[in-house]
Amino acid sequence: EGGVRGLIVLLLPVADYKPPDTSFTHLTVHQRTGEVFVGAVNRVIKLSPDLVEQKSHVTGPVEDNAKCYPPPSVRACAHRLDYTDNVNKLLLVDYTGDRLVACGSIWQGVCQFLRLDDLFKLGEPHHRKEHYLSGAKEPDGMAGDSRLFIGAAINGKSEYFPTLSSRKLVADEESDHMFLLVYQDEFVSSQIKIPSDTLSTYPAFDIYYVYGFSSRTYVYFLTLQLDTQLTQMDAGGEKFFTSKIVRICSNDTEFYSYVEFPLGCTKDGVEYRLVQAAYKQKPGRRLAQALGLSEDDDILFVVFSQGQKNRSNPPRETVLCLFTLHDINLAMKERIRSCYRGEGQLTLPWLLNKEINCIHTVKYGIVECVRHSQSHSSSGFSSRLPVCSTAFCYACEDSVSIQSCSSSGFSSL
Repeated sequence: EGGVRGLIVLLLPVADYKPPDTSFTHLTVHQRTGEVFVGAVNRVIKLSPDLVEQKSHVTGPVEDNAKCYPPPSVRACAHRLDYTDNVNKLLLVDYTGDRLVACGSIWQGVCQFLRLDDLFKLGEPHHRKEHYLSGAKEPDGMAGDSRLFIGAAINGKSEYFPTLSSRKLVADEESDHMFLLVYQDEFVSSQIKIPSDTLSTYPAFDIYYVYGFSSRTYVYFLTLQLDTQLTQMDAGGEKFFTSKIVRICSNDTEFYSYVEFPLGCTKDGVEYRLVQAAYKQKPGRRLAQALGLSEDDDILFVVFSQGQKNRSNPPRETVLCLFTLHDINLAMKERIRSCYRGEGQLTLPWLLNKEINCIHTVKYGIVECVRHSQSHSSSGFSSRLPVCSTAFCYACEDSVSIQSCSSSGFSSL
């Protein structure tokens, strides 16, 4: 099922870098210079391509209290303030603005804009509600350029934070337009919120965004979320989680094109369903030939932990798996076609009691990233059947991030 055999994938040893007294949450590599930027607890670090530390920017601890909304930097708070670790939640190189966007967990999730060469702080907008992306101490996902797609765990605060949104990224770091929703009117906007009735039924429900990326006309997120159906069926009250890949058309300002699909991996008949890290890459010549792809297609390397339990402390047994965006898009396309044939329902497992029966449409065509019919897309597409791969690396070390490159026709990690 999507497994790949006879592939030449090199797992290359790399230089080792371990900063003192902190832990990594994000890593991104500058596409042109090869410089490495690391998001960590209380720090953002710049490394040379061979992993020699060049600059370090301190982001915390900061006086804060998670109950303060708006944050104490804007209005006096009745709750006691303590020095609080600032967990890096989002990290993105803004090539147009020649700066680094680094968002943390303090002050309800504000972002700093840092100069690329020396990590000098250019600005830290924090005076409008749009500047607060979420104070949950969870690494989140971001993709895009002048139009940012941001996925964030909300820690039960759906009245304050969307789980997924599309925001404006403007030149002036202190502009009132920074992080405004791309579109908003009386009825719809460029965001998705977890409904309050979902949180009433499943107080622990959240969507954890492990990795975000763009490919052609789409934006994707790899997520981990509570499997409400398995959790509901378990008599012992154990929580089960499932990994899903989320896709949205990059030009969709109202999120009608939202699709999510389960993602999983197997090794010797054992399921691995807890996504830990991922990386999108172009295949080298030999890997592209083995997969039947062109070298311009995108592939996805994903690390999974075993099973579907213990999200916050997953089993150490991990596997490295490979997916092609072609196969993922094909599965999503077939799901959309089946709904246009009147099969099944429009539903997302975490949108309770909002199922809509699919309507048979005599003439239908799947036009790539043209606004979908609201009658077919306002609730989103989902599937219970996962897109599966077979592991080609077993018992990999614990991973926060994956990086990949192609050289001499080979793909390497």
